Amino acid sequence: MMDALSRAVTVWTRMENQPHNVNIGNCKRSLIKAAHAITQLWDDVLAEEARRMDIALCSN
Repeated sequence: MMDALSRAVTVWTRMENQPHNVNIGNCKRSLIKAAHAITQLWDDVLAEEARRMDIALCSN
């Protein structure tokens, strides 16, 4: 997951500094991997939120 997110930073840096030299295909693949990683993190956070809500409801 960390690799996918670091690739997004690399794409951003290259697009900021040398947009004319970037490999568009590589950038797109890297950003898709980063999007999947972020989506997984989002799902993990929502699952933890639901777990905590269930615990709070059960303890009342």
